Amino acid sequence: MEIIIGRESQSNQLLVIADGKAYRLDVGGNVPQSVSRYNHQDGTAHCRIVISTGGMRVENLNEMNVTYVNGEEVESSKISQSSVIELGDDQYRINLPKILKLIGYQPTFSTKHLRRVWERYDKALLRLQLEDKKKQNQQKLQGILSQVSMLCVIIPSVMPSFPIPSWLRCVLVVGALAMGIYFYLKGNKADDSFIIKKRELDEQFKEDYLCPNPKCKTFLGFTPYDTIKSRKKCGQCNCNYQS
Repeated sequence: MEIIIGRESQSNQLLVIADGKAYRLDVGGNVPQSVSRYNHQDGTAHCRIVISTGGMRVENLNEMNVTYVNGEEVESSKISQSSVIELGDDQYRINLPKILKLIGYQPTFSTKHLRRVWERYDKALLRLQLEDKKKQNQQKLQGILSQVSMLCVIIPSVMPSFPIPSWLRCVLVVGALAMGIYFYLKGNKADDSFIIKKRELDEQFKEDYLCPNPKCKTFLGFTPYDTIKSRKKCGQCNCNYQS
């Protein structure tokens, strides 16, 4: 988007041209002569503001024009909505937020950094789930071994044809009980560890996966980045996104 700014010669109003439409400010005609006039025929004016994905920039349209940004004279300078922009030797200050609102400009906010946030969270969560699944499988295997030990103790009582020495039977009973207690305690500890790590991961994600609009900063939920990208708007503040 390009915004042309100059003085209307007849009324001394501030004239703003955006997308082919003319907007007039300062109805009282207080714009000083040091602000270059807008001439539709030759396309001259005092300056222009270019808005792109890289931000906003003010540029003089004539080397004789004088433009100040935050008190410093410039030919071309990057600006923001909070920048103080003054035109001419009289340092006539323009109200940039008012101009942007008048022309219906809606700022856009980049979501590129959110891709990395989501991918980092998704990979960490998958790794955590795989580790938990591996521990569960180990517990199942260890449980089977414990049951086999118990069967070795029970079988001789049911089937005398398979005698097992008493000392071995005692060893198997104690071993089976020890394994059962050990795996039970280890299983509970593993579950607690997964819950704690998952909570820590989620809390960090909630701090990072936010609307890029500084005035919003709403948590975007556990919604995949591709979905956020396709929406192109924040559901809370309705600001526009650019991917």
